[in-house]
Amino acid sequence: MRWLLCAAALAFAPNAFAADYTPPPFAADYTQPPPVTIGPATFTRWAGFYFGGQVGYSSSEINFSNAASSEISYLLRGYPAILQDQQISHWPVLGSHSTASPSYGGFIGYNVQWEDVILGVELNYNRVSLPASSSGTVSRSFIDSTNLPTGHHYYYDPVTVSAQSSIQLTDIATFRARAGWELGSFLPYGFAGFAVGRANTSATATASLSAYDIPDFETPPLVPLPNQMLPPTSQSSSQSGAFAYGAATGLGMDVALTSNLFVRGEFEYVFFPQVNNIQVSLWSARVGAGVKF
Repeated sequence: MRWLLCAAALAFAPNAFAADYTPPPFAADYTQPPPVTIGPATFTRWAGFYFGGQVGYSSSEINFSNAASSEISYLLRGYPAILQDQQISHWPVLGSHSTASPSYGGFIGYNVQWEDVILGVELNYNRVSLPASSSGTVSRSFIDSTNLPTGHHYYYDPVTVSAQSSIQLTDIATFRARAGWELGSFLPYGFAGFAVGRANTSATATASLSAYDIPDFETPPLVPLPNQMLPPTSQSSSQSGAFAYGAATGLGMDVALTSNLFVRGEFEYVFFPQVNNIQVSLWSARVGAGVKF
């Protein structure tokens, strides 16, 4: 009996010792550094709706070269030959003028985001006050024989055209497509789109001419045609709230202050090819602040 008890104790002893045994830690476990995370520590979410306000400064170059062309054409409608041959409605009577103005407005838009790439659309509006005007006079003498009997030549001495034109640009709205690249809290972006402007315009033209026939020397002599005479005659037009349509492009940067607040700075170029025959180029620099959701 004593032998059986000893045999049983020896059989179970190794398992008990193995279960209780804990190997000592290796020295390497005490010196191994913690894991290091490589990459940006922050991520800004730009997707969603946003809106805000802005202030800025706008500078414009306004080209009046063709501002009074319709009025000049109307005044000389009875002289189609010289209008066509001499291009009188396009004489350089008026020039260009520069003007500048503070601006203020707002914006609203929506972004979608794929990792670091942000695409969006935006409506941007600004109130400005950009008045400009130009005036001038051109006189020219020339001979024209178009549509006259053979051997007859009218000598115009002179044809005089005077004009005045003005514009005041008051409102600018742009409908933009935007593309940007997320750099943590920074979002540099570019945009391009459609522009609509509103302006008050006016134009006045005055034209006069005198001409007499210089016939060729023939036998028998040619009878001169009657003299031509147009006393100074004026034509005017004006429009308040005229709409202009053009294009806009530019660059900017949004900077996130919090998860919902951001500030921005941008530069924009707008071109209106025609506002009642007046061309307008506009450069604007702005700063603003907005809220995103």
